Amino acid sequence: MKHRITLSLLSASVLAALASGHAVADNLDPNDVLNESVAAVDLATEAKQAFYDSSSSKIHSFLYIRDREEKDANGTWGPQIENQTLQLAWDYKSGYFRDTVGLDIWANTNIQLGSTTGMSEILYYDHSCENNPAYDGKGCEKSYAAVPIMALKTKFGDDEAGLAVRAGHTRINIGTIRSGWGLNPHAYQGLEAKAHYGDFVFGYAVANKFKNDWRKEFLPMTTKWHQNQKSGVDTTNTQIDYIHTLGAIYKFDNGQIDLGYGEGKDYRTNWQALGKYGFNLGDAKVNLTAFYHGSKAEETELTEVTNAKKQRYLALGANIKHGGFTWTAGLSDTDTGGQELNYNFRLTPWANSDNRHFQQTTSGLDDYNTDGTRAFKLGMKYNFASWELPELTVGVGGNYGTNVRSDKKEREYDGEMHSFDWNVGYKFLDGALEGLNARVYRAKFRGDNIVHKKDRNDTKVLISYSIPLK
Repeated sequence: MKHRITLSLLSASVLAALASGHAVADNLDPNDVLNESVAAVDLATEAKQAFYDSSSSKIHSFLYIRDREEKDANGTWGPQIENQTLQLAWDYKSGYFRDTVGLDIWANTNIQLGSTTGMSEILYYDHSCENNPAYDGKGCEKSYAAVPIMALKTKFGDDEAGLAVRAGHTRINIGTIRSGWGLNPHAYQGLEAKAHYGDFVFGYAVANKFKNDWRKEFLPMTTKWHQNQKSGVDTTNTQIDYIHTLGAIYKFDNGQIDLGYGEGKDYRTNWQALGKYGFNLGDAKVNLTAFYHGSKAEETELTEVTNAKKQRYLALGANIKHGGFTWTAGLSDTDTGGQELNYNFRLTPWANSDNRHFQQTTSGLDDYNTDGTRAFKLGMKYNFASWELPELTVGVGGNYGTNVRSDKKEREYDGEMHSFDWNVGYKFLDGALEGLNARVYRAKFRGDNIVHKKDRNDTKVLISYSIPLK
């Protein structure tokens, strides 16, 4: 503290001397030792303000337990995914140095706690681990540590009009891309730029590498699920050089319109339109959404597609909140023109380069976007605040799909499927355990004459806790 006071007095005395001598800062001799000292002190103060005083820093922990079983062709149930993982993460967001430049960091370790079955999409998936007892001929899961977010950010302008840019290893949330999450953020090696003017936001993003929760590193985007990491497999004509997207958002009273257009080089083009509108109906709050997503595969060596057809996904949703109840309903219709078994929202075949967060009929075990599917969802969530238990929330949901693709090669649509999900959660809102959140999810999926998925049961236990460091 004494050192800082001395530095402050030194700065003040120097500035006073300069003012009394009618000196102008731009005309100071940069080689003067005293002037260099003053500049260094001011620079250090501004850096401390941006990267410490105005920053946020949190430690996150997450215990993830999952048991998913699947019915085989003989009608026997067996484990399909078993996983126990502990995540520890540091989330840092700086302020802006000289109101212009900042830094975001997310670092994590996902720790395997027990034996695993299948690919959980949470732990690091090793395609060559023959000596691991969990090796099943395809690969095995391991603990790992990584830094998915390490991005410089800049901003210019003010609240009325300005520009914000993030570059490096970063999330992308504009156009037809919305970065997903596992236990940690899925991220890209690339750049995102967003300009705003009044109620309008315009943006562009481009990326050439991607990292999700089951990789330790950023890798080129490919047409292979294993990102060309599996040895002995032909990976000729499998790399997608880059993806990019344009987006425009208009916000108005009680709603917004979100438009996007994207390209995965030589692989796919997609476009979207999302509308949201909310209003009060008596004591209830109603939110309506409409989502249209279209896409078309490129006719290239990368896709090996000929006579590509436009594909589309259309959905409507409603959310009604009244008292402790929140009711949700959704309708969707999917058509790939018979070219794909499931609709692909992504600019790659597998990397989460998509904007499917707005699907209104998803369930815990299926997205209900199989070719031909006409789906309906109804759900309810209830918070026990009126019982003086605002920490406790329960939810249930049911899905039904008809006209589901029933042949992998032919355009036959005789399938049906249905789901039932429930969850219960408790979040500490105050006291010594404030921020501790525990939730149990149970999901069931059943299909009749479908070819994209087997019957499944799923149980997940999620316990998370975050501690603000400042």
